[in-house]
Amino acid sequence: MQMEQVCTKLAQRVADNYANLSKQKTGRDSPVEERPQHKHRYMVAIAGGPGSGKSTIAGDISERIRKDHKLSCSVVSVEGFMLPKADLDKMDDPEKAHARRGADWTFDGKAMVDFIRRCRHQTEMEKQIRAPDFDEEAMDPHPHGEIVDVETQVLIFEGIYLLSDTEPWEEIQELVDDKWFVHVEPGLSRKRVAERRQNKGIEKDLDKCYQQYDESDGKNNAFITEHLGKVDLIIENNDEKGLHEPEK
Repeated sequence: MQMEQVCTKLAQRVADNYANLSKQKTGRDSPVEERPQHKHRYMVAIAGGPGSGKSTIAGDISERIRKDHKLSCSVVSVEGFMLPKADLDKMDDPEKAHARRGADWTFDGKAMVDFIRRCRHQTEMEKQIRAPDFDEEAMDPHPHGEIVDVETQVLIFEGIYLLSDTEPWEEIQELVDDKWFVHVEPGLSRKRVAERRQNKGIEKDLDKCYQQYDESDGKNNAFITEHLGKVDLIIENNDEKGLHEPEK
């Protein structure tokens, strides 16, 4: 199966589930936090380790949902909730904080959870919610990201820790309708991230890119593998692409 086929199936899954959701009065039977206001919004959380392709997949699916299924859809990345460098400077070990930027403790997880909860219960009283975003040049978050309109029908959240079973991230599982994990083999994750770092000009020496992965991204990948919470669907983004339900 090609990734294009995978994304087509996922977009269809969202469209079908949205149609079913819109017919119901109180939401799905699964333990999703009660939503007395926004009964016609379908929310998906996509998690995956570094180099899994979760951002690309989220963007592709969003485009298909809009074009093929005529549903309004927005994507919000967890990167906008990364702590600013100024906050890392104030930590007990600033050097370690900067070196490990991207670890779960270098994000404002509570703010992300609160943002998702606002989107879950958004009403006409709050017609637009502005998400923060991440500036690749400044390497810092800024407040002028995606606008979530009250009429937005589908929301996709993507980020490495969204399905973590640790606090405060685990609260997200009760706020969304569908939980997907993008699985990538550790060796392929390492290769993709190192080459991406080199291609972006962050580091010219590929060996150093691999070293940086081992010292930071590799640890983050191991963390989410160890602390993965409940998942509805696994997306395989290795040499072989595909979809399957998690093992019981």
